[in-house]
Amino acid sequence: MKKLILLAFIISLVGCDEVLIEQNRRIQIKGNLNSPEGDPIGGIHIISAGTYENYLGTNSDKILGRDVSAANGNFDFISLDTYSHDLIMAINAEEIDHDSVYSSLYFFDPRGEHAESYDLGELQLAKKVSFQFNIERTSQSQDTLRYVLNFQKPVKRFIYENGTFTEQPDNDNFISIRRHMPESEPLALALPIMVGTELVFSYSLGDDPLQRITIPISAENTSYDFEY
Repeated sequence: MKKLILLAFIISLVGCDEVLIEQNRRIQIKGNLNSPEGDPIGGIHIISAGTYENYLGTNSDKILGRDVSAANGNFDFISLDTYSHDLIMAINAEEIDHDSVYSSLYFFDPRGEHAESYDLGELQLAKKVSFQFNIERTSQSQDTLRYVLNFQKPVKRFIYENGTFTEQPDNDNFISIRRHMPESEPLALALPIMVGTELVFSYSLGDDPLQRITIPISAENTSYDFEY
């Protein structure tokens, strides 16, 4: 019986993901949000939370502090600290209180002992669009179209290393090799992309050499039709 109770207790500890608060510590988090054009951005939610990975998740019980950027773009708030989890600071998080006009920034400190303050400095928060990419065969060609799409999703992630935050490469900013067959229906893709970046469409038709089309992404340029 004692063994069963002990086993149940161990299982409960393993399954527990509660964020444990460091009672005598607080963390100051501050910065300023601007558009790439230099205009301040107000009304954006900034959240600090306990996590084990460089994303926030939807569990609001892990939130340690929060703020909303002022009209001049400034934010400055005091967050609780945790000794059981790593720390993430999410600006316009995709998961909670997201402003669909703008992209998201994540700052992750995986160290066991967190800093007393994080000054994130002047941050650029780009807008995002849902880019419509269409493929359609309009000729009598019986060749197969092979293609790859590379683009910048509206998310940037940073990790705390040697006293500073370093941007991390995102290995998910592409659609790998796909085929559009002669019998395929027209294809319509809606891609979330950061404004001010480029979409690169690399393709080959049949045995033709590889070709590339570079498409600038802006608030006005939100679609592209490829016909062959």
